[in-house]
Amino acid sequence: MPKSQVRRDQFGGLLRTLRLERRLTQEELAESAGSSVRGIREMERGRVRSPQRRTVVLLADALRLAGADRDRFVALARVERQTHDRAEAPHDRAEAPHDRAELPGDRAELPGDRAEAPYDRAAMVVPGELPAAVPDLAGRAEILERLAALAADVTAGRPDTASVVVLHGPPGIGKTSLAVAAGHRLSPAFAGGQLFVDLQGVSPDGPVDPAEALAGLLRSLGVPDSRVPVSLAERGGLFRTLTRDRPLLVVLDNAASEAQVRPLLPAGRGCLALVTCRRPLTGLAGAVRLPLDLLTPAAGRLLLAAIVGADRIAAEPVAADQLVKLCGRLPLAVRIAGNRLASRPQWSVGWLVDLLHDQRRRLTVLTAGDLGVRSAFEVSYRQLDPMTARVFRRASLIPGTDFEPALVAAVAGTAEETAAAALEELVEAGVLLTLGDRYQFHDLVRLYAQERLDAEEQQVCRTEAHDQMVGWLLRRTRQAGLMFEPVACRVDSPFDDDRAAAYWLDRESGNWLAALRDAARRGRHADVVAVTRDLHWYSDANSHRHSWDEIFSLGVAAARAAGSPRDEAVLLNFLGWARYFCRDRNTDGLAALDRALELARLIGDRREEAWALTYTAAIFIRIGSGVLAVDHCRRAVGLFREIGYALGEHGAASVQGGALAALGRFAEAADLHRDVLAFYGRGSGLSRTGAAVARAGAMMSLGADLAGMGQWRAAADEYADARRLFHSCGATFSEANAIHRYGLALRALGEVDAAAEALGAALALYTALSCPWWEAQTLYALAALAGSAAGGAADARRLRERALDRCGELDAPEVRTLRATLRRELAGF
Repeated sequence: MPKSQVRRDQFGGLLRTLRLERRLTQEELAESAGSSVRGIREMERGRVRSPQRRTVVLLADALRLAGADRDRFVALARVERQTHDRAEAPHDRAEAPHDRAELPGDRAELPGDRAEAPYDRAAMVVPGELPAAVPDLAGRAEILERLAALAADVTAGRPDTASVVVLHGPPGIGKTSLAVAAGHRLSPAFAGGQLFVDLQGVSPDGPVDPAEALAGLLRSLGVPDSRVPVSLAERGGLFRTLTRDRPLLVVLDNAASEAQVRPLLPAGRGCLALVTCRRPLTGLAGAVRLPLDLLTPAAGRLLLAAIVGADRIAAEPVAADQLVKLCGRLPLAVRIAGNRLASRPQWSVGWLVDLLHDQRRRLTVLTAGDLGVRSAFEVSYRQLDPMTARVFRRASLIPGTDFEPALVAAVAGTAEETAAAALEELVEAGVLLTLGDRYQFHDLVRLYAQERLDAEEQQVCRTEAHDQMVGWLLRRTRQAGLMFEPVACRVDSPFDDDRAAAYWLDRESGNWLAALRDAARRGRHADVVAVTRDLHWYSDANSHRHSWDEIFSLGVAAARAAGSPRDEAVLLNFLGWARYFCRDRNTDGLAALDRALELARLIGDRREEAWALTYTAAIFIRIGSGVLAVDHCRRAVGLFREIGYALGEHGAASVQGGALAALGRFAEAADLHRDVLAFYGRGSGLSRTGAAVARAGAMMSLGADLAGMGQWRAAADEYADARRLFHSCGATFSEANAIHRYGLALRALGEVDAAAEALGAALALYTALSCPWWEAQTLYALAALAGSAAGGAADARRLRERALDRCGELDAPEVRTLRATLRRELAGF
């Protein structure tokens, strides 16, 4: 009978008939039975004549067979398996190479050397079981080279060479594709053959039993079913004997655990095992572990080009980059996107990008045939215990890119220890990334977690979890901010000191700022006012680290909505400071401070009136109105003194000194700044960080006074001391200012090389903080140094051009002056 004509009384024919009766496709049956489409197809065609019993049982379950129908189905498979084994068994026992008396697995006859082994290399099958390799593997050249080097060491018999490699990573990262591709490239080095086993480590029906996997490996090496030992130990012993002197490559794909893998490792020194797993399998002693990372943008484009065609990708380079990004640089997602484009030549890359921009549809769009990103994640999710699954779903509510266990505990409604254990389990399952003591979703995994949250938890539960998270973040942010208040204002806090609080605020900024925005949108005015007020002293030490103009704007709006003019005046002062000091927006800053001054006088709040005068004076200094600045500061000092607020009084006095220096009255300014410095040295009641920043600020002011009097060495010393203090408390912008002024002092002293080095360091910090005005000033100073050097004209011009570019569209008198100077000097070159 031709192979294409399979009778219904044969197992393959019966399988096909039953599948069609139930209107199932081969893909649907394969998915239900935990098998492969290829396996179903081969069984129906009669090419697989000995299906394993476990496979038959799973197929019967998927076909929902019961009673006599199920018995017939299983029995027919058993008969075909026995018939197949008898056909392979030798007919003459005297000639049987696998006679039981000679079986290496028989404990009484276990061979001690090659002379006793009936399975010598000449008599054994040379398996070549690797599946077909994908033709378009991209971005894995470095790992392939490392595997090639390792294989060379193994086959050369070099001592202390690892013979087990674990390729691990999250679902969809391309572990199997890489292992198969590596296997094909390395196969010439392993003349004994190549074995491949899918261990189904994340199958919903459970992983393959090691004993069953060993039986398959032994059959692949030429041992018939009738000669395969019964126990796991005997099968393992026989496998190790057969592989002891044989250069063999074994690919163990989709492993579940170390216990599943250990019995399947070949024994020979010339053997290499490639294991793929979502977990790193840290219990496998002596293994080399190679984590697979996401594709680089360039590798993602190469993969797309290999699938779709280089011309098509080259025609839309921007869209191609966006496509790789929307796929999260996950190889499976990029491959699916490429397959969709390849099957739809009328689609542009941009069209698919537009489809993927809709987060609600992205996982659905990333499906092609039997490939799907969602299904890859689904397998891992269904294996989680209920609490870990809850943590997985709820963590998708966290707005920031990464998070800590304490925040997860808040959103999941559980203890921090429980949340931490669940997070580690999620890392082990390959659905969460770890960043030291913090955790992060892959973008597509987050979308899947959000899908599961919407599907499995009612709206009221989701809302409650979200509110718990926001409330926890707002409370913790207040507690951290209060650590920077004067000591008398502190409250009980989970933080040991202000440095610990600053560390938390920096790392959780994406989360607490999102919580603040959420509270503002939902009208939680009291919470927004409280948080923004409590962050004031922290903002002093971290002026350019966060978007303070936005933060204090939220506070102003909340205070106004709540009908609290006192809070509004306070927050308007903070907003005015943020606009001029952090953003160099002097006009906008003055507008906020004018309103703060008006409100403070209206309600009789002399403290906020004094602060409004002080901040306004600082802007007057910047715009060249020194006389007005002195007047404002004197009035502010008087108000602070009247209410007995020494901290404010000396703050205003420091600004007054700056105003006097701007008028050329450097000696008077220096006297004021020495008094201020002495006040901070005596103990101002500020937090440790706040006191350090205040002292360093006074040193900077004193240095400017000394520089104005021509005392450049003394000025340089003050700047250097200020820089050390700023650095110690993480005040990066102020540190950059100190280094900048130190460089200018060195230039005045004729120490050109040291000055250039200092100015270059300041420029690097300004650039990292994105401070264009300060970048422009520093570039201009560097241009002056370059112009004074022999042959430095070209460098000087280049630096002036960069300075002009950084001036951009900024609109302030000092910026306009520098812009005009740069244009004039560039025109003169």
